[in-house]
Amino acid sequence: MNDNGQPPKAVRIDSWGFQTGSTTGRSRIPLFGVFLIVFGLLLAAGQVLKVAQLGASALFLALGIVLLILWLRDHNDAALYFGLLVTALALSDLLSGAGVISGNGWGALFLGIGVLAIAPMRAREGRGWGWPLVLGGLLCLWGGSEVATSYMKIDADRLVGPVLLVLLGIWIVTRSRGSRG
Repeated sequence: MNDNGQPPKAVRIDSWGFQTGSTTGRSRIPLFGVFLIVFGLLLAAGQVLKVAQLGASALFLALGIVLLILWLRDHNDAALYFGLLVTALALSDLLSGAGVISGNGWGALFLGIGVLAIAPMRAREGRGWGWPLVLGGLLCLWGGSEVATSYMKIDADRLVGPVLLVLLGIWIVTRSRGSRG
């Protein structure tokens, strides 16, 4: 009950958008269009100003964290996957732009770590380790080799292919042995 003794009114949301004071409904502004305008302006500013590029990276990092919080609340797989993807890539961009890290491969390395983090979550739910372990490991090797190449001044790129083949072979052998037993 509110102050005048009447029950509270229900709210119904028909669409995402802002309406002006007119009752005709013709001057409706869709939120997706506003998002595209703001996103485009941020991208354009990021090309011109380094501060805007850092701001855009921070914005996407916040978006990724919000998606991860949504996953914690709702246990929605899409929120988890998109949240990890956006968080990993935005964190790599933000740290590179701030000068904390340098060189190539950080995006792939952070993405691999994020995908590896999915594996125990899936295993806890009884869905197995499977693809996140393999894909995350490959991304970590790929990104890690590029990071190592840039920091240690060695040519690790020539070793990545053979190492990936060996790891894939080990995974196939151990998987086939486990299915026989």
